[in-house]
Amino acid sequence: MSATDWTSEEEAVARHAFALGKQRSVVTLIETLKDQSAKLDTPESIWSLHDFLSTERYQYEGRMEFDFSNILFTLADMIKQDLIKYDDLNGLNQLKLSKIKAMSMF
Repeated sequence: MSATDWTSEEEAVARHAFALGKQRSVVTLIETLKDQSAKLDTPESIWSLHDFLSTERYQYEGRMEFDFSNILFTLADMIKQDLIKYDDLNGLNQLKLSKIKAMSMF
């Protein structure tokens, strides 16, 4: 989808949901890191935490920019990760919502 496929209201809804999902991903990551760091007791556990952080950074940076060509997929992924809810997408047209719902099932 391109920017021309979006009304200004839909864009505002999508941008808000996107920002909300990014914010929640950071909160979730911090909570996970607190839990995991409390369990560090071996060199292997340290390297495992490092690997986890590297993966999380890659995923976070992958969703850093709002991109119309991927936004439906990104929003669907945020729903799968429980970072946003369908209610956060109120205002999108039915076709976009249907695509997001379908993509979030896989």
